[in-house]
Amino acid sequence: MKNIDKISGEKNNIFSLVDFSDDLSDVMTSFTVIFDNLSDAVICLNNKWDFTYINSAAESILQKNRESLIYKDIWMEFPSFVRTLLYEGYHDALMKNRPVEFDEYLAEYDSWWHIQAYPKNGSLIIIFQDITEKHVAMEVVEESYRTLFHKHPDAVCSADLDGNLLAINSAFKKLFPIDEKLLLGSDFRKFLPRGKKNVMEDLFDKAKTGKPNAIELNLTLEAGTPFYILLTAIPIIVQSNIIGVYGIVKDITNQRYNMEKYNEVSHMNKLILDSVDEGILGIDEQNNVVMWNDSAKNMTGYSKEELNIKHLNEMFHQNRDDKSIYPSEGEFPSGESVIRESEVTFFRKDDKPIIMDYVMTPMIYSNRTVGRVYTFRDITEKKKSEEILYQSEKLSAVGQLAAGIAHEIRNPLTSLKGFLQLIEKTGEGKKEYFDIMKSEFGRIEQILNELLILSKPQTTKNEICDLDGLLGHIVTLLNTQAIIKNIYITKDIMNTPLEIEGVSNQIKQVFINFIKNAIEAMDQGEITVKARKEDNFVVIEVIDEGCGIPKSLLSKVGEPFFTTKEKGTGLGLMVSYQIIEDHGGDINVKSEEGEGTTFTIRLPAYEKVYIKQ
Repeated sequence: MKNIDKISGEKNNIFSLVDFSDDLSDVMTSFTVIFDNLSDAVICLNNKWDFTYINSAAESILQKNRESLIYKDIWMEFPSFVRTLLYEGYHDALMKNRPVEFDEYLAEYDSWWHIQAYPKNGSLIIIFQDITEKHVAMEVVEESYRTLFHKHPDAVCSADLDGNLLAINSAFKKLFPIDEKLLLGSDFRKFLPRGKKNVMEDLFDKAKTGKPNAIELNLTLEAGTPFYILLTAIPIIVQSNIIGVYGIVKDITNQRYNMEKYNEVSHMNKLILDSVDEGILGIDEQNNVVMWNDSAKNMTGYSKEELNIKHLNEMFHQNRDDKSIYPSEGEFPSGESVIRESEVTFFRKDDKPIIMDYVMTPMIYSNRTVGRVYTFRDITEKKKSEEILYQSEKLSAVGQLAAGIAHEIRNPLTSLKGFLQLIEKTGEGKKEYFDIMKSEFGRIEQILNELLILSKPQTTKNEICDLDGLLGHIVTLLNTQAIIKNIYITKDIMNTPLEIEGVSNQIKQVFINFIKNAIEAMDQGEITVKARKEDNFVVIEVIDEGCGIPKSLLSKVGEPFFTTKEKGTGLGLMVSYQIIEDHGGDINVKSEEGEGTTFTIRLPAYEKVYIKQ
């Protein structure tokens, strides 16, 4: 026990901190070294408040030699500690035998200390740290939060977890002119408008669980004037614990008003654009569609969502030079020139071509081209009307010409026929010559009759025509002529009434012309006459296996004096087209060279009207 006695007799021994039961000189030495190397200050006081142990860090902080402090009363050596939390805390720990922990500012040292005191066997072990820098940093942060809270441009309030208001800033007082004394300490729920209470309580409850959230509220009814707010609830977190909730209230009345005005103007602009008959397309620099009105949608068949570069290139296509007028990506045109084009072929979504006039205008912003606007209008019907007018003018000119020719030729023709008959009676000359001359005179008369049909209006009387019987009669009539050339005419007529209203002789003349043309275009083969009913129309097809018509000439079929026959005049088809048009129908022709031709005639079907008795 000699070593233990020796250690016990030394000042500042570590036995004040550690129990022993054997020769612990080596252990004590190790503990002394360890405690002296700690950055935290450690001291030990007995039940008489005397120092029994002081480590190196404590000696440095207390600024006194530790050997001189051992067994000295702490309150006698440091009387300034008496009026601090140190005094109360140490007594509380020793008297009640429980650890205490607190922060204290010691003016003598101009420092903040974090202090922990642990009672042990009637003595007190004290650990303290210099937290001045940390405390100053926390004060800076707290001051920043205070400044942010009070200087925030939006209304800000704070509440504890029970909903009691703790603080409000000046912006809050300005936005909600309620007495601050009435607000602070009161449950915020007391001040909520009845219609918005549930949603605002839900906002608070979510923030209490750590979930920041926001909601836009319309308080116009409560305020009696337009008033919109954006309310945000944010949890107040200290050392990972939620201790309350911040409420941030932003007045967004002006923003909402401006947005409503913007939406109103945008809606009005859209109504204006959609009411315009012309199609309008707007594109930006990246070829994104930013404008596409209803007229453009109706003309092209594309909705705005369907449009992309591929579709626009397919639609904006000029068939005259086979180039796209719509810029591809990376080829956006520059400059401020306005481009105008007429009679450009556009292609609809269903691939149907339509003829358009368009104007392309650059969108300029800050002297830079940021997009293009295309305005276009459908002139397909206008072009058709112009073509019809042109055809009508040609027919009128042909009619006038025909009347003059018929008048001038008919009189000398009559004289020639008379003299031919007199010469034939004399018996002089060869008979075959007379036959040829009479045949040619007959041909001239036929041409004159066709010319007269064009030149003077016909008095007509409509009647119900049965196409089944009429076509059957025509086929029977012409079959004899066709058989001579090894041509057979067959019928494929739907077993249902096929009736139209019109002039039967004219309709008969039309189909005689078509079937005769088919016979003359063939050396052998088959001609098929089909008839059926489609919706409110009767559709008749005359299909031959002749030489066909070149594609380059198809558009001229039906024009005066156009024919592919060596001795034809073209007047028969022209008259046929005119008759069908007068009866409210139309004619379509398809042909392949060397394979044959199909004429499709559509006429309005006659519908019987039944009157209830």
